[in-house]
Amino acid sequence: MNRVFTFLLGVLCAVSAFAQNTDAMLFGDVKAKETGKHLPHAVILVKGTNLKTACDASGHFKLGNLPLGKQTIVASLTGYQEQEIEVTMTAGKGTEAYFQLDKDPLELSQVVVTGTRTAHFIKDVPIRTEVLTSQALKRKNAQTLYDALEGVPGIRVEQQCQFCNFSMVRMQGLGAEHTQVLLDGEPVYSGLAGVYGLQQMGTNDVDRLEVVKGAGSALYGSSAVAGAINIISKEPTYEPSLKADVQMGNWGYRSYKGSGSMRYKNIGLSIYAQRTEADAVDQTQDGMTRKEVKNKDGVSDRVNDQMTNLGFGIYFYSPFAKNDKLVLRGKAIDEQRFGGTMTDDLYLNPFSAGTENIKTNRLSADLAYTLPIGAHSELNLAAAYVHHKRNATNDTFLGSYQDSHKDPAHPDEPGASPDVELMRPYLARENTFTPSLTFTSILGNHTLLTGVQAYFTRLRETGLYCLSDEADEDSPYYGVPYTSIGKKHANEVGFFLQDEWNILPSLSIVPGIRIDRHSSGEEYAASEKVFDGTFPTTHFAKTTVNPRLAVKYEVSPSFILRANFGTGFRAPYGFSEDLHLCSGSPRVWKSSSLKGERSISYNLSADYYGKNYQLNLNIFRTDLKDKIQFSPASDDVKRFGYTYQWENVDDAYVQGIELGAKATLFKDFAAGINWTFNQGKFKHERAEWSDPEDETCAKFPQRLAYAKDSKNISRFPSMTGDIDIDYTPGTWSFALTGSLQGRMYIDYNSEDAGETSKIKHTNAFTTWNLRVAKQFGTVSVYAGGKNIFSYIQDEKHTDDAAFMYAPVYGATWYAGVSVNL
Repeated sequence: MNRVFTFLLGVLCAVSAFAQNTDAMLFGDVKAKETGKHLPHAVILVKGTNLKTACDASGHFKLGNLPLGKQTIVASLTGYQEQEIEVTMTAGKGTEAYFQLDKDPLELSQVVVTGTRTAHFIKDVPIRTEVLTSQALKRKNAQTLYDALEGVPGIRVEQQCQFCNFSMVRMQGLGAEHTQVLLDGEPVYSGLAGVYGLQQMGTNDVDRLEVVKGAGSALYGSSAVAGAINIISKEPTYEPSLKADVQMGNWGYRSYKGSGSMRYKNIGLSIYAQRTEADAVDQTQDGMTRKEVKNKDGVSDRVNDQMTNLGFGIYFYSPFAKNDKLVLRGKAIDEQRFGGTMTDDLYLNPFSAGTENIKTNRLSADLAYTLPIGAHSELNLAAAYVHHKRNATNDTFLGSYQDSHKDPAHPDEPGASPDVELMRPYLARENTFTPSLTFTSILGNHTLLTGVQAYFTRLRETGLYCLSDEADEDSPYYGVPYTSIGKKHANEVGFFLQDEWNILPSLSIVPGIRIDRHSSGEEYAASEKVFDGTFPTTHFAKTTVNPRLAVKYEVSPSFILRANFGTGFRAPYGFSEDLHLCSGSPRVWKSSSLKGERSISYNLSADYYGKNYQLNLNIFRTDLKDKIQFSPASDDVKRFGYTYQWENVDDAYVQGIELGAKATLFKDFAAGINWTFNQGKFKHERAEWSDPEDETCAKFPQRLAYAKDSKNISRFPSMTGDIDIDYTPGTWSFALTGSLQGRMYIDYNSEDAGETSKIKHTNAFTTWNLRVAKQFGTVSVYAGGKNIFSYIQDEKHTDDAAFMYAPVYGATWYAGVSVNL
């Protein structure tokens, strides 16, 4: 680490020697071509350098000490197409440049950074990137990250528990453990946040979401096998703003949002707050048909949720050197959710049967510093710290205690309940620190990027358990309550190198490589002796090398081809989304012999950019080796008190074709459509459905009928489609979105793994959302609905809380008013 830092420091000093004082000045203004009005705060950039400035409030700019000779000057502003002008700079003289920008109906003027860690207009980025702007989030009424990601091609967000509404994101068929969620480029949404984080993070301070699918590990390390989702925060502008929004809906939904930002000279400030509340909803019950399912059963389908988001950002411009920038940000999340048995409000009692109660507190702070060095180099330092706490209860311990304390005379009735003073929640505390240092230098046709990124995390968790398995009835520890204490740690340091080489004006290649050293371990203890022996500890250490190669070729200025190849690696560490079902990982065994997952990913895309329309095609495939899966514990592992374990089950692949189009069909009317065809399979049939010698199959041989279906990757629709229609006449706006989910395979494991367990092949379905708004000066009034036709899944089994593949409650309606000063 010290050697790498010394090397980067040496390069920094060497490059800084090339800084020049030419006294060559550039003056000018930027106007809208359609109206002729000046555009304030447009960005002016000298192409091929990091020299840039912004227009003042009157739309004028000046930029000094530019390189001599012919230079290409680029003007850009969100909502407008960028324009390039070539000028000749002379020492000691001023030169003028005047820009007229066209409107950008396809939103191609967005600057993105995720694909290469360097800034590019979305049309020019070598690695295909999809963007959701803040305006798109507004049209979707996306209050959370979960809402925002719905309808993105290749991405599926879903819930897997009606008792706690745990959510997850799947990218191109791979689960959340294969998708790296970044906040301003730093991987801070992992570990405990991976379970409920999608719903806990509001969008009040989000400027845009950047989505890169495929081989992302070459830049972002472990867990970016499927790709990366980068959440970019809003930055204050010279125009002060103050926004407020109040929204109400059915089933007790309430949302209150406020934000403000301003920039004065060399300092900017932004603050935001968001509060959402929602009552629990019960609309469905167990059943084999939709008619049976459409009845209440006294169990929540949507949990009672109360969440608060608070945050701030302080921006210092040129605090230590010319054109450097320092950003300090802080966030706080507080959430309480109650779910389960709603009869007599039992779900509000955290220790009662059939309930879950989860409280989350999350504090985060991050720092980002950018230092331009000369005209062609830049140093970026970033660091983020997260403190995450969870306090959760469910009836796992209560059920185990009652099972192990039954009256022999009444074996079919629950046994005695534990003393109230014995009951304890599951507690977890996680501390994560993610520093990174990158150095970028433009050398002719090459843009070189090198950097170091680290991830350090410590997790401590405790849970209350009781041995209750029938196989343990003769054990002297049967029925003994005990607190299991788990301690986890992980350290990961990665070094990456990338070269963006513009071989020709129309051809670019981007080779890159990342070397990671990952080490992690787990150790457990128990408050009482629960087996003969001691808990073993586990340890994992691995050094991986992941190369990546991207190629971009402009067949014409409007027709662009991109290809991307790379490898990925996923370390067997973390708090899995599956584990919340058993209160926490003290109940889950990870052997030291467990292997990390490896992947090879391929993407080929074609994009055509017309004047008012865009067409795209993306072909993808990812091959996984040694895929890790959550499985019932083996007999050897059960004797340690564990119920589940991790296993390297098989190799697998996912592949598909994404098709998309969007266009401004006529004035004020825009539409977009995308369609994806998918396939994902394991190399072999899964043992729990196909092996006659498997413990479960031996007991319930009827499971063997689903052996062939078990090769299919669960929850991966054979096709998906989305349509987006926007009509904005005058001060009105209308938005209609529709989403198609094709047929998919989903496991149903009944509570006793008995005769009713199966693999269901679901039916295709669509859901529709609608939003209407009217602007009155600075006030906007709006209303809308989600799942407006109240589609619900056609089969339901409460004994498998994860058996969810479609909405389980009907339409949600809302209305609100927002003020923007």
